[in-house]
Amino acid sequence: MNEEISNEEIGKRIKGLLEIFKISRITLAKEMNVSYNTLTKKLNGRADFTFKDFIIIKRIFNLKYETCGEIFFNPEFLIKKQENENAAEH
Repeated sequence: MNEEISNEEIGKRIKGLLEIFKISRITLAKEMNVSYNTLTKKLNGRADFTFKDFIIIKRIFNLKYETCGEIFFNPEFLIKKQENENAAEH
């Protein structure tokens, strides 16, 4: 089964990471070298995330490549808050 994940779902997952890691959208936009409006479009599914975005998000949130891949490509992946540690988990 080749299920594609929507831009809107990826945006929801990134929003979850922002909340968990307490990083503002302004900071993320600056790190991604995009305007706040462009980031908002990406987070709301109205614009695509690029491979460059993937690499920047990996670095900002200090994610493993596998976790980043899950966020961008696995339709069943969930972002959830950990009690003792901020992390993305399947």
